[in-house]
Amino acid sequence: MKRFPIKSKSTASKVLSDEAIVVNFQESFFYNLNPVGTFIWERCDGRHSVEEIAASLTEEYQVDMETATRDCRKFIDELVEQGILQWGEPLR
Repeated sequence: MKRFPIKSKSTASKVLSDEAIVVNFQESFFYNLNPVGTFIWERCDGRHSVEEIAASLTEEYQVDMETATRDCRKFIDELVEQGILQWGEPLR
């Protein structure tokens, strides 16, 4: 079964203009995501797979599917390591 990225319950976020501020309450740390990171963050809702998020990146930005998938997976894995995203079953 595919894993889907989901925001951790120990986070809160706010999008200002086209950048997100994400707070990790467990670590008392916040992250400022650039517009591409915010685009990905907003789709980490348990309803979009990495491949679906990458496909939407190719539509929004000038990037090929292979690059979008690789970079999207790397970014999501980094956020999982930081504890602000987690992998889960689809919420569809």
